Amino acid sequence: MKRRIATILGIIGLGVLLNTGLALSQDEPKAKEPSLAAPQEKNESDTQWVWGEVTSVDTQNKTLALKYLDYDTDEEKELLITVDNLTSYENVRSLEEIQVKDSVSIDYISGAGKNTAMSVSLEKAEAAGLQAPVAQ
Repeated sequence: MKRRIATILGIIGLGVLLNTGLALSQDEPKAKEPSLAAPQEKNESDTQWVWGEVTSVDTQNKTLALKYLDYDTDEEKELLITVDNLTSYENVRSLEEIQVKDSVSIDYISGAGKNTAMSVSLEKAEAAGLQAPVAQ
C-alpha cells in the first residue's frame, strides 16, 4: 500500500513539474541582463577566425596587430587583437614570444569595441631542404 501511494505521489509530482515547465515556456522571453559582478565568459558560438602576419606586438597593452586577406573583398586588411588571461597559445607560451612577421592563426570574439583572442597559434615555418636523405 505504501509503495502504491509513493508511486501515485511520484506521478502527481511529475505532472506538476511538466505543467509548470509548459506554463513557464509560454511566458514572454525576458532579455538577459549581463551581471557586472561576474566576469563574462567567452561564447564559442560567436567565435571568428583569422590567419595573417603580425605587424606589431604591444606586450604592455596585451595587443597584437596583424594584416590578413579579407576573402570577401579580396583586400588586405589590418586587425587589432587583445589577449587576456583566458587566451590559450599553441607553439608559443605567451604574447611576449610572438614577433613581427610571424604568421599566426587566431580564434577570437568581437564585443565591447574590441577583438579578444580565445586562442593564438603560431605557425611554424617548415625547414626547407633539411629533410634526412633517403637511403638507396
